[in-house]
Amino acid sequence: MTLALLIALAVLQVLDGLTTRRILNQGGRELNPVMRAGFAAIGFWPTIAIKGAAMVALGAWGAGQAGPIAPGLLVALYVAVVAWNWRQGR
Repeated sequence: MTLALLIALAVLQVLDGLTTRRILNQGGRELNPVMRAGFAAIGFWPTIAIKGAAMVALGAWGAGQAGPIAPGLLVALYVAVVAWNWRQGR
């Protein structure tokens, strides 16, 4: 179960990147100042990749601490983020 949640979390990171890119291409802006700074410093996709890897690592670490509840909460959070992005990019 934990592996499935971590895979889902990884997929959601890709979807977050794709939906964010779509919003930016339509003239929107990144609301997270840390991500905005990353985009300016090292570029969009490298920042997305680092953030995505960090989120999956956080989920894996949390699974070791609290079981599947930790990655499950991150999956729920990123489902909401991707849904928000999807609505904004329409």
